[in-house]
Amino acid sequence: MEHPQGGTPKLHTTIGRAASRSTRTARSRRRGLATGAVGMLGLLATACGAQQTNGTAGGGSSTKPPVTLRLNHRTEKYFPVRAKQFSEAHPHITVELIPDSGYEKLMTLLAANDLGDVVWTSTGVGTYFELAAQNIFANLEPLAAADKYDLKQHFPRAIETARAVDGKLFALPTLIHPSHLGLFYNVNLFASAQIKPPTPSWTLEDLVDTARKLTGAPGPDGRPSRWGLLTETGYPPLVVFLRTFGGEFMDPPTLGKKTALDKPPAKQALQWLYDLRHKHRVHPIKGVDSNVSYENGNVAMMTTHMSGISRGMTVADRFKTDAILLPKGPTGKRGSQGHVDMMSINAKTKYKDESFLLLKWFTSREAAPYVFEEHGMPGSRPDGWTDIEPKAPAMFKVFKEFMDKEGPGPLAVPWNYRMLEAGQFTDKAFDPLWTGEAGPEQVIAASIGPHQTFLDLPRPGK
Repeated sequence: MEHPQGGTPKLHTTIGRAASRSTRTARSRRRGLATGAVGMLGLLATACGAQQTNGTAGGGSSTKPPVTLRLNHRTEKYFPVRAKQFSEAHPHITVELIPDSGYEKLMTLLAANDLGDVVWTSTGVGTYFELAAQNIFANLEPLAAADKYDLKQHFPRAIETARAVDGKLFALPTLIHPSHLGLFYNVNLFASAQIKPPTPSWTLEDLVDTARKLTGAPGPDGRPSRWGLLTETGYPPLVVFLRTFGGEFMDPPTLGKKTALDKPPAKQALQWLYDLRHKHRVHPIKGVDSNVSYENGNVAMMTTHMSGISRGMTVADRFKTDAILLPKGPTGKRGSQGHVDMMSINAKTKYKDESFLLLKWFTSREAAPYVFEEHGMPGSRPDGWTDIEPKAPAMFKVFKEFMDKEGPGPLAVPWNYRMLEAGQFTDKAFDPLWTGEAGPEQVIAASIGPHQTFLDLPRPGK
């Protein structure tokens, strides 16, 4: 919906609930995983070249009138660094940073009609689709065409995701990763137990069998001192598990309008996750088993996305981490989806050309080492991934090979673009599985109706 100039945009009411538990948890998890790459940036910047060579069309000129661009971003440390470098390359442009405005604060600023000129958002737990659908962001197609900007510099799935809203380009991607298909493991625990580490030929049965062998004997309280496997349970990892078994949340898988939770593959996937906890007892039970984390060294294997690389570097002084991809499922499929972070331009900015320059700067090849240092994933461009590989930990190659040869599946976006609510629904609907209060059949039966009701909701602003 178009908004009058100077007026307060009509917001979809549930966006303001971005301070939900699931969103705060996701933000904290992402922030915590981004702290482990100390010293990596210098090596990677050397490998990629410290000087910016892309995204500087027009150059900087002191004869141009001064411009100040306000930039909404999350908490990444590289934003101030890259912003300073940008102003040095373009002396007439000052970047005013608005930190920690990736979620809740962003909504507050938007409600106050005080959004920055350039805005960071996420397609996973962020608000890219909701805001783009309300035309709060500018369509970048004319700017890209005038600049002769080659969108093929980015992974195809990243651009496809950016165009998910009415086929228009409302952002440039800053990073992409194939979601939660990484299987990270404690090399030391495998060695001490004299068990061979995971291989590409592993099946799901192999994973469960090895997790059983690596789970410690019960202590006096009846709980194991060490766990064989730890999985994540939010909306993105559940999409990966459902797809591994040939299932989906929605039909169609992207921009879906009908629930697919009543299909057999969905039940099969949820049964497998339930059994890990309550049948095989190789996975901690929510609300029962506490003080369990990969960093503590009491978990042998963990499923997560590429930020596990940062986590592995964090614990490198205590134990070694390696990674492989989750085994393929019974249909020979490996679940994945392309998660993308975005940078958009406020549709109301007076400085679209200058803002597009800033977008190119943060999404360039040279930005890759800065993104990798904090997230363990080097941007949204194949050349950035290639630049990183020689200096990255060996486990990075597993994900790069997947991106090069297979590529991630499409993002599971509901047709109404309500990604925040999709996560909130998942947390509530499936929590009884993780606590053991209900089994898969009960949970699915109870969730089909509410899930369809959610999918029947209109798009934001409609």
